[in-house]
Amino acid sequence: MIINQLLPTISYGDAVSNSAVNIMKILHDMGIESSIYAQNIHPKMGKYAKHYKECPKKDPLIYHLSTGSEVVSELLTVRAKKIVYYHNITPPHFFNGYSGVSRMLCEQGRNQLRELSDQFTFSLAASEYNRLELEQNGYKNTQVMPIIINYEDYDQAPDNTVLNDTLQDGWVNLIFVGRIAPNKKQEDVIKTFFYYKKYINQKSRLFLVGSYQGMERYYEELLRLIKTLGLSDVHITGHLPFNQIIAYYKSADLFLSMSEHEGFGVPFVEAMKFDLPIIAFKSSAVGETISNAGLLTLDKDYILTAELIDYVLRDTHIQQRLKFNRAERLNYYSKENTSFSFRKFIEQTVDRL
Repeated sequence: MIINQLLPTISYGDAVSNSAVNIMKILHDMGIESSIYAQNIHPKMGKYAKHYKECPKKDPLIYHLSTGSEVVSELLTVRAKKIVYYHNITPPHFFNGYSGVSRMLCEQGRNQLRELSDQFTFSLAASEYNRLELEQNGYKNTQVMPIIINYEDYDQAPDNTVLNDTLQDGWVNLIFVGRIAPNKKQEDVIKTFFYYKKYINQKSRLFLVGSYQGMERYYEELLRLIKTLGLSDVHITGHLPFNQIIAYYKSADLFLSMSEHEGFGVPFVEAMKFDLPIIAFKSSAVGETISNAGLLTLDKDYILTAELIDYVLRDTHIQQRLKFNRAERLNYYSKENTSFSFRKFIEQTVDRL
């Protein structure tokens, strides 16, 4: 038996890419041959993937759908039965005025989402939010399959150049981790921080950890907002090596999200892994991923959210309750649980592929 995987890009450290590698390893452990095929292959991932044009046409295939891509042309030539694994596609309107390329890829991806439903025998989704989108677009045999996350990756030593006196001086460090992008709404995180710092705790700083490559217009807009608000303790890091991201997590006191579109949200699970309280705006799959492991806001009241930050950081009872809930949620997303779910899915469907 052979079950291959196809995706537009396999990146180093990317959640979808890591999940694809984990899936390949699970299939191998089950005695099923499997290779990964991609259009764009990061140099460090060359040992895991081959160019998509080499993808066999006669073997069952898992297609990771997360953006528009020309690899769909190859997908359509595969004669065997196929499985889609949907990680969600950001609605294009978020990129209006910021990135024509991102908008085009998202439009293409949304079009492909609508057009490909008859290509797949089974349909996996990283969240219930994603599964409902598949169902609404006519996909068959849909079920939720959370991303397989390697918790052990976060146990590596942090970069001590980041864990310096500045980040360990008793100030409150708020953090959001994720690509600098309009759908993540970093401007709303900054506005919330403004009220927290101005009216509640002047000894506080905010770190927005993530790359802004391709989103330079949005990044410049954030810089203008920071200047307008007169803030001197907002730091946008840009792209960082993984051990530095770990250092920022370790130095943080609370994870704050105002994102308006997440198909899953791996950084929420990362924040749980580093035992951080989470406050997040409830949108898309955010509430589903966090569940009761954090506090969810239903609107963007910056002042009220700033007060909520203060409440969480001061109240030991709520901290202990959230800590207990985080442990339960981490267990749910553990590699053991998610790998078991995928293995069970394959056992139940392999005879129908």
